[in-house]
Amino acid sequence: MRRFLVLICVATCIRAAEDKSRSLAEFSGELERLAAAVAPAVVQVRVSAWCAPESATRENAATLASCRVVGSGVIVDPSGYIITNEHVVRNARRIRVMLTPKPGADGPAPASKPKDLDSVVVDANRDPVGKREVLDAAVVGANRETDIALLKIEASGLPAIPIRLAARGPRQGQVVLAIGSPEGLDNTMTIGIVSAVGRQPHPDYPMLYIQTDAAINPGNSGGPLLDVHGDLIGINTFMLSDHGGNQGLGFAVPAGVVRYVYQQLRDRGAVRQSLVGVRVQTVTPALAEGLGLSRGYGVMISDVVPDSPAEIAGLRARDIITTVDGASISALPYYTALMYLHDPAGPVAVGVLRGPQTLLFQVPALAVDDRDYRDISIDPRESLIPEFGIFGKNVSSMLALASGLRLDEGIYVMATTAGNEASDTMLLSGDVIVSLNGMPVHSLQELRGAIHDVTTGSPAVLQIERAGQFLYLERELERRQIDSKAEAVRNRQ
Repeated sequence: MRRFLVLICVATCIRAAEDKSRSLAEFSGELERLAAAVAPAVVQVRVSAWCAPESATRENAATLASCRVVGSGVIVDPSGYIITNEHVVRNARRIRVMLTPKPGADGPAPASKPKDLDSVVVDANRDPVGKREVLDAAVVGANRETDIALLKIEASGLPAIPIRLAARGPRQGQVVLAIGSPEGLDNTMTIGIVSAVGRQPHPDYPMLYIQTDAAINPGNSGGPLLDVHGDLIGINTFMLSDHGGNQGLGFAVPAGVVRYVYQQLRDRGAVRQSLVGVRVQTVTPALAEGLGLSRGYGVMISDVVPDSPAEIAGLRARDIITTVDGASISALPYYTALMYLHDPAGPVAVGVLRGPQTLLFQVPALAVDDRDYRDISIDPRESLIPEFGIFGKNVSSMLALASGLRLDEGIYVMATTAGNEASDTMLLSGDVIVSLNGMPVHSLQELRGAIHDVTTGSPAVLQIERAGQFLYLERELERRQIDSKAEAVRNRQ
């Protein structure tokens, strides 16, 4: 009897092991089929751009030099629309997209057994990198706050992963796949789980993210985060790391946000937002205690732009925002989302806590396209002022409101150029040039004209607005030398 029981136990263990092995094989097979189905819709994004140096400091954080960036993207429409991250294509001079061929695009795999090492290493169903199609891409639009950009390539009939809203949102513990080009290694797939949902990495982040432990490395940015059905649940955006490599702390923009931004960018080329002229930040317990606030959490107005709709309506710094259009506000991302969703045709109903009082204000909203005050590309032919080593942009009323500028005219310094002695002027990103040698300048064209009138070797005195204050900067112009550099820069574009 004892021997019979032992035989039963052994047989049961063998069957369990076989079942487990079969389950693993089935799971592996499903992943293989899923990879074959979705991989052709993932692309590598190659960007020639203006970038800040790796050794950036506070003083040169917006000093730009020519660089190359590699990221990822996902085709969301067969006609050639591609989602990627805004930071991948920021300040782009040229964008190229490398497509992934479909398995078996060149016909079936050879039936005979491979005889050489290259045949073993390289999948016969897949083109080598050198044969893949590389196309120029144009930026349809981009939104910096959500870090989403929409590209377009001239192609049709492409494999795509449409952005569909799932019946259920992502769930902690859910198995997910990340596909992209980490460190330039195109079409790399990693697997993990949803570590957390609704994650806000820092109290003042305006967004909530999906956190995953699927390996995310430099180059994965803009690639898809997928569930086991191949549905898009997010766009991989950034990671947290002590050493620059994967530590299992990856973050993706949720598909619901991606879908909203995609529709706006495709329809209008920009994302519309309602602005009222306030800056907000997260209330922390220490902040509440130090300022004597009546609540230790939520969203507080830290600044009100002078003469803005918010100031005229009566909002004040240190007001705690409790509702927007009747919806409760408990954290900064909810305020951000509601300001995007607000219909600018009417005022924003803003409820605040001011000391012990609960107040409600009807604040007129300004409908602003983010393209009205934010540039994602710098064209030296239009924006370079080589005599001062800057890339400039004409100030608009929207830019002035969004940036809290005192004046709504002048030249906004987007960035400075690297390796140019003209940068000794000490202009910084965010400065606004108001006048040159006492002559007001309202546009890049006027600034170039004023520079032309300055004699070579003579002092050039700029009046600028910096952090809400006016000051003067000076340098001597050596226009002949700088003009030759400017011509060289323009000729390289």
